[in-house]
Amino acid sequence: MQDAFGIVVVVVSLLALVVAVIALASSGRAFDQVGRGGLSIGDEAPATRADPGLREEARAVVAAHNRRRVAHAQEPLDVEAEVSRWLAELGGG
Repeated sequence: MQDAFGIVVVVVSLLALVVAVIALASSGRAFDQVGRGGLSIGDEAPATRADPGLREEARAVVAAHNRRRVAHAQEPLDVEAEVSRWLAELGGG
């Protein structure tokens, strides 16, 4: 009985290995697509479009940051230059 158990384990394992190899070979590029979707962070950069409110929002953030710097006795920023730099980094124009 012990000999039959060992044989069954080996045969089932080999059968599972063959099925796994066949499944892997027939999957194609399915594993390359795992985790890729509309909300995933992929290798491709999303197409950016100019958002008309983006410049105003960035200006408000930079202005608030500038007020905080001045309140802490630090050198004030050139708001327009900072806004342009931020937008260039974001690719938003």
